[in-house]
Amino acid sequence: MTNREYLINQLQDENFIDDSGASYEATIYYDIACPYCCRDKRMFCYNKREITREMCFQCKEQWLDTEVDL
Repeated sequence: MTNREYLINQLQDENFIDDSGASYEATIYYDIACPYCCRDKRMFCYNKREITREMCFQCKEQWLDTEVDL
């Protein structure tokens, strides 16, 4: 399996690996860079003092589920 195949499978099926979603969360957190430019109001961390892993994961997951911004 290639890295490309792993990413596609992992993002298409949260339960691709049977570990209660831990590898799904880790894949999004570690393998997807922040999709927003600085000071974008769509960022979950916009005007926050502390950025948490959970906040970053949820922000990236929401971005994955939105329409492409052309």
